[in-house]
Amino acid sequence: MSDRKHQQGRREDARANKNRKHVNIDHSFEERPKARPKKQSRYRVLTVITFAVLFVYIAGYLVAFLSRPSASIETVNYGSIDVPEALNGIVIRDEIVVKTDDAGTPSYKFSEHERVKKNAVVCVVRDSDDAGLIEKQIRKIDEDILEVQKSKQDISLFKDDLKRISKNITDSFESASHKISGGNFSEVYVLKDNVQTQIDLRNQIWFTENAKNNSALSGEKAAYENQLDEYSSSYAAPASGVISLRVDNMEEIITPKNMESIVPEQTKMSVKPEYISKVLDIDADSPVFRLVKSNVWYVASYIPNSLAAGFSVGDRVEIYTTADDTEKSANMKVHKLEQGEKQTFIILKSNENMLDFIDIRTMVFRIRQDSYEGFKIPNEAIVEKVFLKIPKECVMESLDEYNVIVRGIDKDTLVPVKISSEDKDYYLVQQDFASIKLGTVLVKGSGVYTISEVSTLKGVYVANSSVAQFTVVDILASNSEYSVVDSEDQYGLKVYDKIVSDAKTVSDDDAVN
Repeated sequence: MSDRKHQQGRREDARANKNRKHVNIDHSFEERPKARPKKQSRYRVLTVITFAVLFVYIAGYLVAFLSRPSASIETVNYGSIDVPEALNGIVIRDEIVVKTDDAGTPSYKFSEHERVKKNAVVCVVRDSDDAGLIEKQIRKIDEDILEVQKSKQDISLFKDDLKRISKNITDSFESASHKISGGNFSEVYVLKDNVQTQIDLRNQIWFTENAKNNSALSGEKAAYENQLDEYSSSYAAPASGVISLRVDNMEEIITPKNMESIVPEQTKMSVKPEYISKVLDIDADSPVFRLVKSNVWYVASYIPNSLAAGFSVGDRVEIYTTADDTEKSANMKVHKLEQGEKQTFIILKSNENMLDFIDIRTMVFRIRQDSYEGFKIPNEAIVEKVFLKIPKECVMESLDEYNVIVRGIDKDTLVPVKISSEDKDYYLVQQDFASIKLGTVLVKGSGVYTISEVSTLKGVYVANSSVAQFTVVDILASNSEYSVVDSEDQYGLKVYDKIVSDAKTVSDDDAVN
């Protein structure tokens, strides 16, 4: 019994020892996490180093990116510009100025810019107050004659003519009323002219008929007219033409006979005509009117040779200018071209729109031309560069590549070249100081050629691949902001090319944003 209890006690002790060992083993596992912080610290160091390397890399990239030239890029597309150039010109006409013999008060029989026949009395100058009284008496007699003849129109020898005139006046009113009611108010002036013409014709018939009847009124009028001749002077048109009341004292200096001797300084003068008053008294030897005898007129000017190169004698051009805030234009023909060192003397001739320019002597005008079409680019994108001229015999073409053979001291070297343009005998190649430049000796057939000639060309920087590459352009025309370049140039721009808007911000092979 005691042995059984003793064995049982031993078994319980063994089981307790076993449990304690198990507990010790479990404690050993619980203590292991205390070593993990060492591994985590190593991971943290690696992470910091990795991020530091990435930061340095990104910072370096940003520095490189920000150090790239800041350039504005735009896409090439089609466009057009009109490039009229301001030119100084002087107008030449066949004209004459009629002057008074004596002082007096002028009285005009025609309106300004009205056409007159040869020997028509344009102006009467009264040299005393008595002449004015006589003119009033004559006007009173004319009114009396018209009243008398009006009462006799039914028995007039010119009855049919008078009826026709009345009908013409009525028809003019009816025709004008429809146009005026439709909003064409300028027809009022046409109506006025038509009616006045018919009234003048009717009055002339009545005056003529009254004179044939030898009436007392006709005799009285003739007596007053004879008296008026004693107190006034009449000035008639020496030829048919157009009346103007503006003179500039250049009428006898600038004429069609001497216009080919006009010098540049004369085209740049500022000449303003003086107006002849219709109501103020004038002195002796003063102008009373100017008569332009022909519809043919001229404009002389000195224009740049570059502009004159597009003209030939006989060409038709349109000129325009601004006078009194109104644009005036005329179609003209190139009458004369005489080229100088920098300028060309040009004379334009026209028989149109003479009245628009009748009172203009000197002016700033422009020649209206067709607009130029091509690729429209800003002028700031254009830069000039020097190119080497290489004979075409020196250049070899193979698989769309061009090469030259450079003669060296020990051996010859095949060097690729980029052709930017060409003329009849030469290719134009941009200079590369590392491989080809002035003085470089090239193999030419069985001999050699030393590069010694250059040519200056204009171009833009193309940045299709974010690298600035110089491309030559053929400029057709320019104004103050833009140029139009040839869109069909073999070596030039292509539609949708990307170019640097301001060429001063980059150089060849620069990376651009």
